[in-house]
This record gives sequence, C-alpha cells and structure tokens, in this order.
Amino acid sequence: MQDIYSTFEFDKIKDFIYQYSKTERGREYVLSLEMITDFEELNNKLEDLKEVLSLITRYGEMPIEPSFDALRLIDEAKKTGILSPRDLDMIAQDVLTSINLYSFIKKVELMYPRIKKKISSFFDLTNLEKEIHRVISSAQAVKDDASPELLAIRRKIKKTEQLLQEKISTIALSYSAYLNGDNATIREGHLVLPIKTAYKNKIGGIVYDVSDSGNTTFIEPLEIVQINNELTSLKVMENDEVRKILKALTSLCLLQEGEIISNNEIIAELDFLSAKAMYAKEIDADVSELTKESVVHLEKARHPLIDRNKVVANTYHLDEIKRIVIISGPNAGGKTVSLKTVGLLTLMNQCGLAIPALKAKLGLFKHIFIDIGDNQSLSDNLSTFSAHMSHIGEIVSLIGGKDLLLIDELGTGTDPKEGEALALGITKYLEKKKCLAMISSHFDALKEYAFLNESLDNSSMLFDEENLLPTYIFRQGAPGKSYALDVATRYGIDKEIVKDAKEFLTSKGTDTGDELTSILLKKINEASKLEKELKAKEEVLSKQEKKLNNDTKMLNEKRNHLLEEVTEKKEKMLKDAKEEIDDIISKLSNSDMKLHEVIELKHKLEELEEAPEEYIFDEVIKEGDYVSIPSLDMNGKVMRINGNKAKIQSDAGFSFDTDISKLHKIERKAEEKVKAKKTEQYERIINTSLSLELNLIGLYVDEAIPELEKYLDACRMKHLSTVRIIHGYGSGALRNAVRKYLDKQKDLTYRPGNEHEGGGGATVINFK
Repeated sequence: MQDIYSTFEFDKIKDFIYQYSKTERGREYVLSLEMITDFEELNNKLEDLKEVLSLITRYGEMPIEPSFDALRLIDEAKKTGILSPRDLDMIAQDVLTSINLYSFIKKVELMYPRIKKKISSFFDLTNLEKEIHRVISSAQAVKDDASPELLAIRRKIKKTEQLLQEKISTIALSYSAYLNGDNATIREGHLVLPIKTAYKNKIGGIVYDVSDSGNTTFIEPLEIVQINNELTSLKVMENDEVRKILKALTSLCLLQEGEIISNNEIIAELDFLSAKAMYAKEIDADVSELTKESVVHLEKARHPLIDRNKVVANTYHLDEIKRIVIISGPNAGGKTVSLKTVGLLTLMNQCGLAIPALKAKLGLFKHIFIDIGDNQSLSDNLSTFSAHMSHIGEIVSLIGGKDLLLIDELGTGTDPKEGEALALGITKYLEKKKCLAMISSHFDALKEYAFLNESLDNSSMLFDEENLLPTYIFRQGAPGKSYALDVATRYGIDKEIVKDAKEFLTSKGTDTGDELTSILLKKINEASKLEKELKAKEEVLSKQEKKLNNDTKMLNEKRNHLLEEVTEKKEKMLKDAKEEIDDIISKLSNSDMKLHEVIELKHKLEELEEAPEEYIFDEVIKEGDYVSIPSLDMNGKVMRINGNKAKIQSDAGFSFDTDISKLHKIERKAEEKVKAKKTEQYERIINTSLSLELNLIGLYVDEAIPELEKYLDACRMKHLSTVRIIHGYGSGALRNAVRKYLDKQKDLTYRPGNEHEGGGGATVINFK
C-alpha cells in the first residue's frame, strides 16, 4: 500500500515548520507529526492553533528563546550528579522564557483563554534562575565570586601567572641565543621554552617535548619549576571548587526537577504551536472547520508545495450525498495535482495544521487511502497493472465509511474494455462502502454512471480548446474530454494519422460521447458566463442602492437640522416677545395701555406657541405607543403622558413635549426599531458618566471603529474638550484605522500621545 506521507511529500511540509521551531523538544514534535484519528484530540489542537495564529497575527511572535530537552538533562544529572555551566544556564533561560511568555499573554488573556490556561500552568522558578545567574556568567562560565574560596583561588592563580610571565621573560632574554623562536609555549600544562636541540644541554630544566623534526626541544627551566608546580596545584584547587559549586547547583535543580520539566514541556508546546502558526502565515493558510460529518469542502484551495505565483486555486467538494467524484479531462491537465491537493490538505488538517484555502470544512477520517502515480513494482516483478490491482485489492478489503480514497487513472494498464468494466465494478463497490472518493479516469462508462447516480458527481479539468493548452482549473458538475487527437495534432502527429483515427472513432460510434460532452461543457460555460455577468450587475445595483440610501440619509439629516434651526428661531422669537410683554406689564403704570389688553396680548402669544399647525387627531394615545407627528414630519415613542401633554422620544434621538392631539398612532417598521434601539443606547451614554479615554486594544478594526464612533458622539454630547484613544502599537493596523477615521471628522484635531500619555500607542483628541 502506498505511503501517504511520502506520496504527498509531507516531509517537505515538516521541514518548513522545523525552520520556525526554536526549542529542542518543539522540533521533536514537528518531526513526529502524523495523522490524529481522535476527534476531541484533533479539535483541541486545531483550536489551540487558531488562537496562536490569531495572537501572532495581531501582536507578533511569542517571546520564545532557544530551549533544550529538560528531561534528558535531568536524567544525565541524576547519573553524573553534576550539570555543566551551559546546562544550568539553559535551565535558567527557560525560567526567563516562562516569565516573558506569562507577561506577553497577560496583556491579552481575555481573548485567548486556551493559551492563557497553558501559560497559567507555569511554575514560578524565579529564585532558581537568580541563583543560577548569580553563579553562572553570560559566557556560560562559573563567576569568580561564585564562592569566597573560588575568588581567593583565582586571585592567587592570576598573581602566580603574572609572576611566571615575568620570570619566563627574563629567562628567555638570557637564553635568547639558544631559542628556536621568540615565545614561551605550553606543554602538558607547563610553561616551557623552545630550545634548539643542539643547545639543550646548555639549559638546566625538565624536557617535556621534542618537535617532529627533532630541531626543537621544549624545556621547563629549573628557575620556574616551582612556580609552575604551584600554578598547577592552584588550578587543581580551582577545578575542585568549581565542581563543588556546580554540584550544589545541580542538587538545587534536582529538588525542582518536576517543575523544570513541566515548564520545559509547556514552552516546547507553545513553540510547536508558534512554528505551525508561522508556517501558516507564510503560505496564507487558515484553520479549517472540523466536523463529525463525512465531508471534504475546500474553497480556493492551493497546493502548498507549488509556487504561489503559479499554482491555480480550485474548489473541491465531497459529502454524504455526493460521496464519489469522477475527474476526467486531458492528460497533463492537472488531475493528479487535484488528487494530491485534496489528499495533502486533508492530511495536513488531520495533523493539526492550517491549510491554504479560502474556506475549509473537513471531516475526521480514519484512513486516507491512495493509488497515485507509477504503481509498477520492479522489486516484486509486477507490471504497472498488477501493482495497480494489488494496491486496489488491499484498499477495498480495508476501506470503510469513515475513510477517504484517492485513485489516479482507475483501471488503466490493461485492455481498455476490461479496464473500463473493472473500474465501473470497483466504483460501485466503493459506493456501497459509503466512503468518500475522488477517482480520475478517461472511461465513458464511469462518466455515464456518475450522470445517472445521485451518489456520484462528474468533474473535469478545463482545457483551452482554442490554444490546446491545459488551464489546471477544476470544475465540479460536468465531465471532461481527453482531447487526445487535438493534442496529437498540435505536437506534430501527421494529419492523415489523426484523420484515420477520427474516422475509426466515428465508425465505432465512440465519438458521440465526446460530442455530447463538448455540447454540455459549452452550455455550462455559457451558464457560468451568464452567472458572472449577473453577479457583476448585482454588485453594481448593490452599490447604487447603497449610494441611494446614503443620499437619503444625508437629506434626512439636513431636513432634521433645518427643523431644529426653525424650532430654535421660533422659540427665540416667542421668548423675546414674552420678555417684551413682561416689560410692558412691569411698566404699566407709566403707560396708557390697559392691563386687560396687555394680558390678552400675552395670552395670544402663548396660544401661538401651542396651537396645532396642520393636523389634529382624536385618538386614544397611551405611554409606550409609537406615533407620528405629521406637523414635524417625524416619528417617535410616547415616553410619558401628563394631562393633554405627551413627552416624545423621537427616532432622531431627542425628546420634546407636545399636545396629544397632534399625535397619530402608527406601526413601527423594523428599521425604525433598530433606530430606536440605537437612540436608547445613545441616551444611556449621554445620561451616564463618560470616561476621558477609550481603550480599543484587543479589538479588530471592524470592531473598534463603531466603538470609536459611539464614543466620539457621546463626547460631543457631553461637550468634552480633550480625550485619549488607546490603540497600542501592535502591527499598526488599529492605530492607522483610528487616525484615518479621525481625518474625516471636521470638528476635531488629534496628535500622538506624549511620553506620559502612552506615546505612539495612544492618540489624543481635541474637539474644536
């Protein structure tokens, strides 16, 4: 049976992900990627990946540093009792990584509960990290002051080395005539002079080495033997003290081995998820929807190993109704690529990876069976057809209803009639097994069976008939032609040969199917073209409708503004008139005007203010009714009734009192209910305290802008002068969207926050 991992070149996928991994154990997870057949396990892994992909897209890579396999180090420490400075430093770095990850996720924990849960499992090993870095330097060596004893020993070593250098320099000067070189060197841990062998007896000392040529003898002069011995002794003491310090640190680590290993596992898991997410970003992939149904739905799916600039995105669909899809079309037209695309993307999904498709919904498959490519087995001395049948025989004996099967060129490699009959028989058997299958074939019998059977669907790889070239476009719902004779003509086969072949097909009546297929494809292409034209017209109409709605909205707003201006002017005129009459009354004693005349005049002015303008209704109006006020050309809700007066909350968002006789009860339309709800929301904002800042961090752009719009409206109604919008740094998308929106507002100016206001992560707004 063919290996799906090698056939789909899954190792190349793992290699790409491996490059993004930073930890030793994370890389092991990448290399061990394989199909998951448990629904809950796979769903959890996909949900984890979805959160990490969103997190990285919004806030950048997680702060994960290179890490080691803690379990391996701890096991070695138990055997040897000692960890090297490098090993200890790596344990400390893990602690720092866990702290950085915790701080990183803490800022956005509400949006990523699954990742937060993993991070919250970290053990606090801060004290261990501090103790390790108190002893181990950044160069992964034991520091001089790791212990008082070590500091004293190293000071003695430094002093002795200085004395030794001074002494050897003096001696070298004395014996300069005998030296075979200018510098002293080290042999067996001792400082020695390179003496010409001819003069070795001129120097008193210990011979430690002779050069390969025999011309140089390395001698430790007697004058420095004692100093060299003292230095050697000090270095032995240094090594003993260093070992003692490392052993103590190792014991401290072993006391917390469980916590160290647990933290290491969490870091590795997050690194693994991060690597998968980074690869998903590289190929523009997303996490598919996982379902318990038997379905393969891939929209605009791309093969991830084909050049992004060359690959053709296609849509594939199989489900519990259309279980088997027959793919036909020309050779080298992309049938095999389609099979491999469906197979690889299904495999990637079932390994917990994101897949390069615009939208995807996939079921969980127990097995993915394949028979793709050259099936000839030379080692087993089998022909192509024999190997093909061997694979198919093994597959049909194992396949079940929760499996996916992909077969390339079913039934080829033998007598065409027998191969066609066999292909049809196998297809009917697979249909009974209720598996999902995609089968490429040129056999007309399979195409016809798919036409007549509801469980099967025809599909084809489209072909450019004008230029006789493949398009690599997959179309489901119609079969395709092989175009063998057309292609043969293009590639130089003599026209007479092609003519004879066509006459043979006509005489056998086998060209009728191709003619019918061509007619069907032509009809489908025409329908597709009409569908595209209709869609384009719908888009134009939609844009026009949107523009019309916007224009209507603008006109209504202008009308409302005009009405408000007229009302204000009327109120001012009435107020001025009342003030004038009150003044007349106060000065009545100095006027010839009669008191009853003045009172009558004022009463007429008050009647003018309250008089019905055009409409008078005689209806029973009660609180909560939705009414029309024709004289003002507006609608609203009755909030309160006091005598013959009613308080109205208008759809435009303001309240006023009016006579009940001016009201006409009406039914509220759906859009008016939405407006009323929005008005009530605005009223709540206006009637509550309003913060001087709005925090948008964690929101998508399409979520943030409506919130910003509401907030600014409330600020205007509250007459606030200066407020702050917090959007953070991130990728800059949210900040740019906020400032782009502010650019359109004519009643305000804005600037970036200063160092006390959040810097570039905030924008300060000043209303004019």
